[in-house]
Amino acid sequence: MTHAARSRGHSWSYTVTGRVRLVAGATAVVAVILLAASLWSDWTRFLANSLVFFVFTLTLGLGSLFLVTLEYTVNATWSVPFRRIAENLAVLIPISLILALPVLVGVGTLYEWTHTGSADDPILAGKSGYLNLPFFLVRFVLFFAVWLVGYRFLVEGSRKQDQVGNKSFSERASRFSPVFMILLVVTITFAAFDWVMSLVPHWYSSIFGIYLFVSCMVAGVSLTTLAATHLKMKGLLPSEVGPDHFYNLGALMFAFNTAWAYVAFAQFLLIWYANLPQETIWYAMRSASGWGVVSWLLVVVHFIVPFVALLNRSAKTSLKRLRWVAAWILGAHALDMYWLIAPSIRAEETVFSWQELWLPFAALAVGLLAWQWTARRAPLLPVNDPKLDAAFRFHL
Repeated sequence: MTHAARSRGHSWSYTVTGRVRLVAGATAVVAVILLAASLWSDWTRFLANSLVFFVFTLTLGLGSLFLVTLEYTVNATWSVPFRRIAENLAVLIPISLILALPVLVGVGTLYEWTHTGSADDPILAGKSGYLNLPFFLVRFVLFFAVWLVGYRFLVEGSRKQDQVGNKSFSERASRFSPVFMILLVVTITFAAFDWVMSLVPHWYSSIFGIYLFVSCMVAGVSLTTLAATHLKMKGLLPSEVGPDHFYNLGALMFAFNTAWAYVAFAQFLLIWYANLPQETIWYAMRSASGWGVVSWLLVVVHFIVPFVALLNRSAKTSLKRLRWVAAWILGAHALDMYWLIAPSIRAEETVFSWQELWLPFAALAVGLLAWQWTARRAPLLPVNDPKLDAAFRFHL
């Protein structure tokens, strides 16, 4: 019997350890306490942080689902052993629907275009056909409907394939994914306009939707890499998943993060070169009251450090290096989401305070609890995928 056959016959089930339960529970308790204190202290700041948390979590889920969709779209083989990890992490999409509730409750506080006096502003009046609350809510429902349909078809279908062994699902998924990829690009673009860009309704950028889409790509591949390297180091992935597989993950992380830097710089360069007040206002908010330091910090932590850390080939095959770089990029991505949202709501206030402390605890708690719940529902490998054996034999 070959190594691939033995790996295919293994259950590859995931068991939650007592330590993980303890960390998840303790982190959740701390997050709830800090969240309640923040809610009591400053309602507007709490809403701004809730929007950050919602968008951050959603980008992780959408980025993970993007990786699943990309594999089926290009008919990739090497990534099959990692696909179930991305499928499990995509559960953050339905979880994000729950996290959106504070944002929906506070939409009148967060978004200027919902205020009664906005009709007297000629710019807001001109955008009122799009920026109005009923249409905003319709689009919100439409976005999540598209994402949840894709999640159910791709993720639930893959798990069902494990149970019944119906390999025709892979063919259906390969036909479905190119169409769904287009829908992902369109819906994420318009969600970026609705939920983030319209916080400053007098400002616009035609690149902004792509900026958030590329951010989803970075978030999804980094989170998948973090989980995959951890599972491999714990012996929970088969021996056939080797350095060449992880090299490709590292190369994707390097490429997507560099693409993020390119799009971010392109947006800044075009706005700086045109020097139009209705465009520069957004960057002006991120240049004063301490936000300028965060802007420059993002250049270092989100681009320069990961770029240098992953530049060598050997770095992309080192599990320890990949794990810490993936964790680093996720932290930089969280800072980026904070930088995109918080200054638009409270540009003149302090950048950070104790009221933001609940965010990292809540992110860790939601991530651990979501993984515990979803990873136990199916094997860590898509054991009945027709390309699994070929994936085990993959070499560069």
